[in-house]
Amino acid sequence: AGRVGGDGDRDWRAGSSSADMSAGQDSREDTARESGSDSESDSDSDERGHARHGAPRVATVAGARFANATGAVSRDATSAQRSAESVERDARRARAAAAEAAAARAAAAAVQPTSTQGEAESSDSRDGTAEVRERLIRAVTAILNPLVNPPPLQEQCVVTLHTLCKNVIDNPRDDRYRRVKATSRAMTQKVLACRGGEEFLNAAGWRKVALDYEGYYRCEDTVPIATLRCAEDVLRKNLQLCREKTERHERAKTKEKDDAARQKEEARRAIEEDKTRRREAEERKRAAKAAAS
Repeated sequence: AGRVGGDGDRDWRAGSSSADMSAGQDSREDTARESGSDSESDSDSDERGHARHGAPRVATVAGARFANATGAVSRDATSAQRSAESVERDARRARAAAAEAAAARAAAAAVQPTSTQGEAESSDSRDGTAEVRERLIRAVTAILNPLVNPPPLQEQCVVTLHTLCKNVIDNPRDDRYRRVKATSRAMTQKVLACRGGEEFLNAAGWRKVALDYEGYYRCEDTVPIATLRCAEDVLRKNLQLCREKTERHERAKTKEKDDAARQKEEARRAIEEDKTRRREAEERKRAAKAAAS
């Protein structure tokens, strides 16, 4: 009886628990349906509110957009007008600048031939002077060659040539200084005797001519003074060198003479000493022979 009672109590408790769970589930479902209906009602009310107030708001926004578009169009028109005016102003300035440039080019073209001709002449003159200087330097180098010309002759040649050119430069209108006899002592012994002397004369503008059946070296009036100045400059720069070489040559020559004289004196003394020894030896022999007899 006790077991039966216990099983009955357990069955009753299980049934009541199932009933309670079913009731709780039903109540939760009711609550969910109520909340769903409330949200639906709220959404319906919102849609009705939007329907009532949406039209004026859309109209306001459209008006603002139209006003903005109208203002933008007017500003764009003003900017375009200003840009057109600026372009036209720049075009006028460009045309004025082009006209000025064309006038300047025309003026330069009118002056250009004269300046170009002057530049060409000056360039030719420089080239001619450079060529003349090169020939003069070649000739004076040949004069200063110690293997063919002794230093005294070098100096005499350079001094004579320098005097000839300097006289013409200082007296360009005096014909006496523009010619010199080819057979004169100064020419034959100081210039023509030195290898390179006649070459320098020709490079400086002097030419051999016949005047009154005599040979002369003459510097014509057509020879530019610049050529003679160049020749005088080349000679003047080498004149000091020639003098120094001549001095060294003279010192060396004097030293050689002194050495030769000293050697000659030493040889003479040696001969005299040898004669003295020989004489003394002969005297001793004669004395010994006399003592023996």
